[in-house]
Amino acid sequence: MADVVQYKLERMLPELDDLEKRCLFSRQEIAEIVKQRRKFEYRLKRPSPLKQDFVAYIDYEKSLDSLRLLRKKAQMKTTGDRKLKKSVSDYAGVSRIIEIYRLATTRFKGDIELWFQYLEFCRERRNGRMKKALAQVIRFHPKVPGVWIYAAAWEFDNNLNAAAARALMHSGLRACPTSEDLWVEYLRMELTYLNKLKARKVVLGEDEGTLARSGNSAKEEQWRDENKELFIVLDDKREEDKLSNLHDGDSKEKLDLFRKQGLSVLQTVYGGSIKALPSSFSLRTKFLDILEATDLGHSEDMRNEILADMKRDFSKEPKYWDWLARQEVIDLNNPETTEAMTVDQLSSAIQVYEEGLKIVPSASMFDCYAKFLTDVIHFKNKGSQSSELFSTASHAMDPISHLLVVYEKAETMGCITEDLACQHVSFLLQLGKVDEAKTLAEKLCSGKFSEAVQLWTLRFSIEMRFIQKNCTPNKAALSSIFEPMRNALLKLPISEAETIWLMALKYFSTHKKFFDKLVETSISLLAKDGGSDDGFSLSATIVNFVLQRDGLGSARELYKRFLALPHPGLSLYRNCIELELNLASSGDKISLGNVRKLFETSLTTYDQDVRLWQDYYNMEVKLLFTLIFAEMALIIIFVFKTPLRKLVIMGLDRVKRGRGPIIVKTVAGTVFVVMMSTIYSVASIHTRWVDEGGDITPTDQILLAQHLLEASLMEWSGGDPAFTVNFANLCMFSSPVASGYRPVSVH
Repeated sequence: MADVVQYKLERMLPELDDLEKRCLFSRQEIAEIVKQRRKFEYRLKRPSPLKQDFVAYIDYEKSLDSLRLLRKKAQMKTTGDRKLKKSVSDYAGVSRIIEIYRLATTRFKGDIELWFQYLEFCRERRNGRMKKALAQVIRFHPKVPGVWIYAAAWEFDNNLNAAAARALMHSGLRACPTSEDLWVEYLRMELTYLNKLKARKVVLGEDEGTLARSGNSAKEEQWRDENKELFIVLDDKREEDKLSNLHDGDSKEKLDLFRKQGLSVLQTVYGGSIKALPSSFSLRTKFLDILEATDLGHSEDMRNEILADMKRDFSKEPKYWDWLARQEVIDLNNPETTEAMTVDQLSSAIQVYEEGLKIVPSASMFDCYAKFLTDVIHFKNKGSQSSELFSTASHAMDPISHLLVVYEKAETMGCITEDLACQHVSFLLQLGKVDEAKTLAEKLCSGKFSEAVQLWTLRFSIEMRFIQKNCTPNKAALSSIFEPMRNALLKLPISEAETIWLMALKYFSTHKKFFDKLVETSISLLAKDGGSDDGFSLSATIVNFVLQRDGLGSARELYKRFLALPHPGLSLYRNCIELELNLASSGDKISLGNVRKLFETSLTTYDQDVRLWQDYYNMEVKLLFTLIFAEMALIIIFVFKTPLRKLVIMGLDRVKRGRGPIIVKTVAGTVFVVMMSTIYSVASIHTRWVDEGGDITPTDQILLAQHLLEASLMEWSGGDPAFTVNFANLCMFSSPVASGYRPVSVH
């Protein structure tokens, strides 16, 4: 690997020498360039190079080449030499980037984004590798429509080869016949080619105009008239005779030739696309947009044919009627000029929607209808001009009253949905009809939408606003809103009723009686359904409310009640752990023990949760490091003779006073337990030796010696050597290692 990298670096010597000779980079900068390139080359030569390695190398080379160009331009400006001869350094950078792209695409053939970056770089630098790269990407990705479109656009725009572009489009349509973009771009290409041919005829004086329609043609003509001196007249006589020649029959036939050919192309492409994509609605709308943007012969007949086909194939779909109605109020030649909408256009659009409702009486149709009228109302309120426009309209064409009729009609026909119901109630609120909105919300919530969370939320917000506006929130008023809210919460799942729970807890947080009832309701629901492991946790939310309202003691009692339920949920454990950790950091004495208990309890149920184990570990490590740092600080204080050391010693003496007996008892108990363990081990070895018979094994001899040493240390430190001697005699008597054994005596 090293020799290959070194070989590549050596091949860069001519380029680097040229950069130094031209004074574009200094020797130190060239050394840094070599260092960076060596690093990137080693990355590319490892067994499994990453895509980021290639991309980073390419970005570095691009930035380096850009810096070289900037310095070269500055040098040319300084020396005044505008025709500086190109050298090897002018080509080496681009060649290296092309080679890196080639290696990257060879390694990652399936990365289409990398391929397009390769193609775009070749196009920008006009490199000859472009044709070969296009052939490779088409071979590896024949089912990607964008590849065929890019290749055809390159042939059409850069090489000016319409035949090759057409051949590529035909191949792409055979490989991807169900691609809408491919059909649309193919039609655009053919019409653009015809427009270029027509423009050529115009330049030659054999034709006039273009196939493209322009909404600013009047302004362009005015600008041309004001700036006639900027244009060169090719033939004065031809300009004088142009108008008379256009009235001739042959010239008029030539004028319509390209329009007829364009219409023929559109018909052919349209017919092929409909066979390939018979159920695509958006494709036909795109064809209509292209037709409206071009000036073709018999375009109105073609438009009517497309509309008839759309009505035949999509009359049962609401999106067709919505699109058709919106065409009545939009100027297709200039969609931005929607200010020209009149009452007649609005009436035509409403008639289209009414006709659509007769054929497709569905909720989607009503949704499209209501959205259209909402947009019209927004447009009406947008400016004073539009307001004056609708002020003269009849009541039947008033979009506000008509929208209310649409909502009522949807409810009557049974096509109303939760979204439409919420829109109806919200619209009444916008109109200031609070009583009607309140009555409608109660009616819908008690009927078809008894489990609609959004509608319940809207209803309770209206009632809360109504109570605060009309009367003081007394017990009767609060009960009137609390009972339906509790009934709704009992019906709805906790995971879906998050908004209602938060609204209820916030609203009744200052009313203890109702808040306690909400807590009992939540406990009954959680006992039935269980808590949440992730996302919204009702129990954790209530604990936080109680902590803010009643303090720490009440919050602890409440979360213990929640934890006693069958499945409290991981979210509650996390919230309680976070709560106790915050209290422990603020100096609470029992919080640290509560945190450990919570971790141990939660890990018995969620022992596979890695994050929980990590949190437990991080907490203990944090405490350990805190203790270690405290001990280090204490040691440092004891090492140096300072006034602080005397204060610390006095403090420790006061702390230890009166605790001597406790320490002695603790140490004595520990030594006794260890001594009993040693005696049990010796007895076990003796019993095994007696049962098995024969001599004792070397391993048992070593263990007996170790136990003897432990007993000796413990008893000598305890001040009873006689016990140690007797214990040693017992051990050695139980294991006759040597025939010349003599009992140990005390001297």
